[in-house]
Amino acid sequence: MDNLLVEEILPYLFSESLAFRDYAQTCLNPQYRGYSRKTVKKEISRLYGAKKVRLQNYFVNFDGRVTICSDIWEDTYHNLHYLGLTVYYIDNDWHMHKRVLAFCKFNDRHTAEHIYILIERILIEYSLIDKVFAIGLIMLLIILLLFLDCVNCVVLFL
Repeated sequence: MDNLLVEEILPYLFSESLAFRDYAQTCLNPQYRGYSRKTVKKEISRLYGAKKVRLQNYFVNFDGRVTICSDIWEDTYHNLHYLGLTVYYIDNDWHMHKRVLAFCKFNDRHTAEHIYILIERILIEYSLIDKVFAIGLIMLLIILLLFLDCVNCVVLFL
């Protein structure tokens, strides 16, 4: 159930859906009783933690280069800001991967320095600080700051 909700980007409430429960009982298992959204939320959090640790461990020994892309979103209704950081990389079997490393609240002033500090913290957390080849960013101030501080990478203007 947890993987279904995550992979298909379904709400937690889907787990309590009568239609899904009927489907599961009819087609999969007559004893299926379903899960509460609280249980599903707890399991998805556990699943996220396990996948995050697995990805962090993968990047410790990763000897390739990555491209990162970052953007900031604003929830104007609640006056909240979020920063998202996505990494793109090619594994040893030449398969390209895309992973969201972070999607976090960003309450600091949107200065290039604050954005740089947050991105740097995320890259350190995933052992990627010295593995960045290219950076795709939306805001020009960030690009300028990162370009000045980043010696071995290419900065892309999106």
